Amino acid sequence: MDQYLPDAYTVRAAIALAVRAPSVHNTQPWDWRFSGRTVELRADPGRHLRHADPDGRDLLVSCGCVLHHFTVAAAALGWAAQIERTPEPGLLARITLVPHDTRDGDIALAAAIPRRRSDRRRFAERPLLVRDEVFLAKSASDHGALLRFLDDAPQLSALTGASVAAQELHRADTDYGIELAAWSGRRYAPDGVPAQNAVHTTEAPRVRDFTDAQLADTTDPDGAALTVLATRGDEPADRLRAGEAASAVVLTATRLNLASCLVTEPLELTSTRALVRDCVLGGALAPQLVVRVGYLPEGAAPLPATPRRPIGEVVRPLGHGYGAGLPIPAQLRRH
Repeated sequence: MDQYLPDAYTVRAAIALAVRAPSVHNTQPWDWRFSGRTVELRADPGRHLRHADPDGRDLLVSCGCVLHHFTVAAAALGWAAQIERTPEPGLLARITLVPHDTRDGDIALAAAIPRRRSDRRRFAERPLLVRDEVFLAKSASDHGALLRFLDDAPQLSALTGASVAAQELHRADTDYGIELAAWSGRRYAPDGVPAQNAVHTTEAPRVRDFTDAQLADTTDPDGAALTVLATRGDEPADRLRAGEAASAVVLTATRLNLASCLVTEPLELTSTRALVRDCVLGGALAPQLVVRVGYLPEGAAPLPATPRRPIGEVVRPLGHGYGAGLPIPAQLRRH
């Protein structure tokens, strides 16, 4: 094997770590292909939530999250990811892997991947350290996004109002309800939101009405810091970048021993997203995600990891580059 080319086991290991990324309803809507030093990322249209996410924004954000997770995993394994974003229709990213001297920071961020959870429980009433807010904001800005902490009553009221309105509109949408029920309350599936990871509450903007929620929670007020992650543009490339920034934020939070959760419901409807844009962000930026960050209450039990699809379902050979060590599909083998 050429020392300047990653072997297939290294790439598969990076992808296996990358797919721990958060995605809307844990749909894991990604399709990876690999040959030699080239890795490609596509969205899986069969996992598009057509009622919760009619314009596919959450789909792109989710793929941005897994893209950043991959770059983090690859760096920890000694490979830097050079990314060409949206190079052609249907292709979200073409990644070239080049040798990289792994640093302590690469290892630390990659180690946060299996520890991170989407924690929908109430957080302790304990303010974040100013230092940690700076680290979180920088993790977003390093990836072309802005993380705005909401610290005044009008902004918080506007976000809560948008969240409540989105919940009410979704509850009145039968097709949305059927879709949500299909993707939540899971017990043995490799995707979707498991019942044991969902909190039974209607408290906006913390969590949506997932089916058969089983996770116990406190009755104390929620002390989470609420933030909005935004981009200057709202094109597909901006949404992909937003996902990369969101991944950086939640991994940084995990590294700082903070709990976190990405929230998308207030931004899934045109009217409520416009309310957040105009009344929270002053009309100048495109809101892409709400991010809750904070400390878990003393003694809170750790959450189980959410399931993931088998690696064989999400990665395939690219073209005819089977010499890289990936299995040749049965239909292409010579008998």
